[in-house]
Amino acid sequence: MSSAALLIRRTLRYRPWRMAVLLGGFGLGVAVMVALLAVGDALLSQARDRDVVAGGDLVLLPAGLDPEVLKVGAVTGMYLAIPNARFLTRQVLLGPRYAAAIAGASPEIVDKLVYVRTDDGRVHTARASGVVPEAARDARSALAVDLEDPAAAVQGGPLLPPWPALLARLDRFHQPPVGTAGRAWAEWWYFNFAAADGAYGYVSMIADRARRVTVAVEWRRPGREPVRWIERHAGGVLPVEGTALVAGPHRVELRDGVYHVRLRRQGFAADLRWRPVPFAYVPPLELDTGAVRSGYVVPALRAAVTGRVIVGGAAVAVDAIGYHDHNWGTWQAVTWEWGIVSTPDVALLAGVVRHPSLPTREMLVSIYALGGARPGVLGVLRAPGPVRERWRDGPRVDGVRVRVPGRLFYRAVNPAGDWLEVQVAVQEVTATSLVAAGVAVAGADRGVLSPGREVFLQMRGRFAVRGIVGGRRLAVTAPGFAETFVSLKRR
Repeated sequence: MSSAALLIRRTLRYRPWRMAVLLGGFGLGVAVMVALLAVGDALLSQARDRDVVAGGDLVLLPAGLDPEVLKVGAVTGMYLAIPNARFLTRQVLLGPRYAAAIAGASPEIVDKLVYVRTDDGRVHTARASGVVPEAARDARSALAVDLEDPAAAVQGGPLLPPWPALLARLDRFHQPPVGTAGRAWAEWWYFNFAAADGAYGYVSMIADRARRVTVAVEWRRPGREPVRWIERHAGGVLPVEGTALVAGPHRVELRDGVYHVRLRRQGFAADLRWRPVPFAYVPPLELDTGAVRSGYVVPALRAAVTGRVIVGGAAVAVDAIGYHDHNWGTWQAVTWEWGIVSTPDVALLAGVVRHPSLPTREMLVSIYALGGARPGVLGVLRAPGPVRERWRDGPRVDGVRVRVPGRLFYRAVNPAGDWLEVQVAVQEVTATSLVAAGVAVAGADRGVLSPGREVFLQMRGRFAVRGIVGGRRLAVTAPGFAETFVSLKRR
């Protein structure tokens, strides 16, 4: 008899309880391992089950959601929602980066509890499912229906509404939330444009909760004195239900997918139109820390700008490329870095918001493909290091000479191996002190901030971008805009 067998025999004879506990523990461990492997196999099967909400080859879940909720319908799934799901589906999953890998994406609602009232007044419980028919067909969903079948119970339209309708929904104004009383809530439309001959301009329209609307305009042409003015008009109102903002003789209105900007002032008039590239947008995003609330949407990453500007009786035709964004929130003590450049094929948007209550944040750099039938996200990167500047003497602000960047440079990367190097040769700078009658208005009134000794810089320059994003090599040289802040004491 071997020594191992002898040891087991004597242990069973003289220490039976010890051996029983040992064998029981070993058996329990094996049982737990088998159960875990079974659960893992079940989850994998569910991920491939097209009867699961969002099931298929890829499952997208809100952060923190248990995948089991999708199958059993637990309480935590009662209000299941993915923010900006329309943008995520069309501009990301079905966008240019994954066009070769994803054949279809189908947003689905499966077996949701609904209440049905019949003609006799009785209320009945029922289960309902819903899909976008075209999307379900492309994704080969189990819920796909034949649209030519008159008995099909599911009706639907395209994955996105018509562009003018979506644009109006994106660019709506917001009711100031409860709890912001006494804080400087503001909401504003911002536009810029640059022409091939070097002319460029900014337009801002801002409404606040005190029923004031501020209009800020800057217009520059090479070799001419710049035109720059700010007016404040009382009696305005936040157009929560509409997409038009009026301040005295000035008006900005969205009609049928086109922004109409009309400005009237002694010695100055402008009638301009921004026509955005359809579906080239950034969805509404909000940051709310309690100390600061900041909302941001970009309805027009790139737009064709046409019209005319009249200065001193002389009319100038405008044929330019522009940009439009929309901000809202309480922005006291907030600063930011921001930049935009675009070509007919690609757009780069970079930015970061800074506030004492926020941790140090890296600048996000987003690349959007604009060419082709379906604009969308090509990649999102982070700039882990600070923006490097080469300084030069700038204009005087409150009697103090301000140093401004003559060149900006940063590098951005992401875990997917994408990388970008961005360099901006700054050509023109507008510098504005934030101190203005107790409430600071930054530059062309981009935001309402607390008084301080900061100087807001609006810069126009030439961007040089190179890198690889989504397997596509980028080499872009084009005019663009950037913003940052410097201390008034900088020498």
